[in-house]
Amino acid sequence: MNNRNSFYDIKSFYDKGALLKASYRGMRYQVERAEDEAGQEGGVAVKKLRVYVWPEPFCFEKTPGRFKESCDFEYSEDGLFKAYNWVCTCYDVNKEKWEHAMNFPLESAKEMGII
Repeated sequence: MNNRNSFYDIKSFYDKGALLKASYRGMRYQVERAEDEAGQEGGVAVKKLRVYVWPEPFCFEKTPGRFKESCDFEYSEDGLFKAYNWVCTCYDVNKEKWEHAMNFPLESAKEMGII
């Protein structure tokens, strides 16, 4: 897996509204800034980091939601570190699934009902 620095940092990347989209050996992932309207503090939406993982071969927008996993983290450098660790754990726990998606992308696409 890439190292923690590949997730950039809060101020220079996520504060600007950028999304991190990447992949690692059959697993795609996305990290973004999100706001929780339900958890408003004093009328202000609470910022958080939202992370998604899903199997190749398609991008986030073309992959059906049922194939994506997500988790929210505190909007901080510590939260970003935890997000990185979560992505690493997702890869380790489902390594066979990701490797299958990498080695047989058309099969994965058929399972998703895209082709």
